[in-house]
Amino acid sequence: MCYSVHDGLESILWRSKNYHEDAWLRLPLGSLLWTFMKHHIECIEAFYGGAFDVHIAMPSHSSTRGGVSHLDTLIGNVQNFAPYWNSEALVKNDASKAGTRRGRIVTDLFTAKPAVNGKRVLLFDDTFTTGGSMASAAHALKRSGAVSVVGLTFGRQLNAEWRDSKDFVASLSNRELEINKCAVHDGAPLDDFELFFR
Repeated sequence: MCYSVHDGLESILWRSKNYHEDAWLRLPLGSLLWTFMKHHIECIEAFYGGAFDVHIAMPSHSSTRGGVSHLDTLIGNVQNFAPYWNSEALVKNDASKAGTRRGRIVTDLFTAKPAVNGKRVLLFDDTFTTGGSMASAAHALKRSGAVSVVGLTFGRQLNAEWRDSKDFVASLSNRELEINKCAVHDGAPLDDFELFFR
C-alpha cells in the first residue's frame, strides 16, 4: 500500500500489536486495509489473473500474544470485514523472530490447510522487509495446492542506507499516501486497464 522509511509505519504497527494501551491503532489500520481493498482489489485481481478465492492474514504463532493474531484482531475491528478472511487456512509453526530468517524461505515455518487446494490466495502481512516470511508462507500454500499466491502489505520497509533504495528513498520525502491512486495501473481508468490486459 505504501513505503515506510525511518521506522514510521513499523513503529505504528509494532505499538498496535505489542502495547495494550495502543491497541486503538488497530481500528485506523483495519480501516486503511478495508479502504485500500475497496478501491483496488479488482485491479489487483485483474492484473494477477482472476478473483481471489481465499484471503489470509499472516498468522502469529500460538505462543505469541496469548495466541491472538494481531492481524485478525485488526481485521475484526472493521464491521463485516472478517468473514472475507480465512484465519484457519495457515498456521505458523515457529515463534522465531523474522530477523533470524531474513531473505530466505523456511520450508517448515508454516503449514497450510487443504482448504487452499486449487485456490487463488491473497496473503496479507503488515510489512515487507526482505520477503522471507511471505515467501515462506507462499511456499506452504503452494505446497498444499494453492494455484497462486499474491502478497499484500501495509508497507514496503525501506532504508536510505541500502544502496539499491537510496535514490528512491530520497524521492519519497515530499510524497503523501494517495489511497485512491492504484499501484497496479497508476491511476489510469479501469476500463483502459482491463482492455490492456485482454
